[in-house]
Amino acid sequence: MTNLIDMIEVNNLTCEYAPGTPALSVHELNIRSGELTFVVGASGSGKSTLLEALGLMTETARSTPDYSFKLKPTEDSSAVELCDYWQWDATKRSAMRSQFFSFIFQQENMFKSVSAMENMLLTTLQSSEREEQEANERITEMAQTLLPGVVLTKPIMAYSGGQRQRFAFIRALAKPHRMLLADEPTGNLDPLKAQEAMGMTKAVVKEKNTAAVIVSHDIQLALKNADCIILIEKPLDAGGEPAAGQIEPSTVFRKKQDKWKSSNSELTEKQLRAVIEQSLQSLNTQ
Repeated sequence: MTNLIDMIEVNNLTCEYAPGTPALSVHELNIRSGELTFVVGASGSGKSTLLEALGLMTETARSTPDYSFKLKPTEDSSAVELCDYWQWDATKRSAMRSQFFSFIFQQENMFKSVSAMENMLLTTLQSSEREEQEANERITEMAQTLLPGVVLTKPIMAYSGGQRQRFAFIRALAKPHRMLLADEPTGNLDPLKAQEAMGMTKAVVKEKNTAAVIVSHDIQLALKNADCIILIEKPLDAGGEPAAGQIEPSTVFRKKQDKWKSSNSELTEKQLRAVIEQSLQSLNTQ
C-alpha cells in the first residue's frame, strides 16, 4: 500500500501584497500526497493568494519568528525549508518549481502558432527522447478520454475554448510533477466536461500518489471529488471591516468514509455544504 505523506506543511503563514496589509493568514495547513484538495471561499478571500504562495509564484509570504513552510516531495526525500526560498538564486528557484509543480490557470495559455499536440508537448522540450515518447503516449491516451475523436494536429485556435481548456488539463497532468496547482480550471467547462476533467485529475493523483490543489467556486464539484476541502473565511476586524482571509484547522475538512472531519467537527456532506454556503453568503454581504 502506498504511504501518504504531508508534501507541504505550513505553519503561521501570512501573505501580503502591500507591507502591513495581510491578505491571507494560514495558522496550520498540510497538503498530502494521494489527495485531491479543493479550496473554496468568496471572491477576495485569498484563494488565489494561497495558490501563489504554495506554488512559489509570488513573494507574498512574510517571515515571522514562528513561520515555517516545508516541502517534502517524496517519502524518501528530506524536507526542504522554503522560508528563504526567495533568497535562492534564480536558477535554483526555477529548477525547484519545474521539478515539483504543474499548473493550470483560468486561461489556457496556449501558443497560437502551433498545434494542440505541440502545445501539450511543450513541457517535454528538455526531456530525453524516451521521456518525450512516453509523454506523447500519455497525452494521446488522455485526449482519447477527454476529447474522443478530436484530431490533435490542427492549429490550436481551430478548437473551441472548452477544448483548449481540456488540452490545458492534459498538458499539466502529462508533465512529470509531484503537485498540481489549478486556479478555476473548469470555469469555462459545462458540468459534464468539468467532471470528466476532474475525474481524470483524481485518477492521476491516486495512481502516482501526487497531490492536487484546485481553487474553485463549484461547491458540487468539490464535494463530489475532493478528499480535502479548505474553506477560507474572512472575519470582520475590530472596526467591522473585512479582515484578511483565514485558514484554521477547524476550516480544513478531510473526507473519512461518508463524513467530513476537521479539528473540531464531523459533518455530513449536507452539513458541510450548508457551512460553505453560509460562509460564502456572509462574505458576499459584508
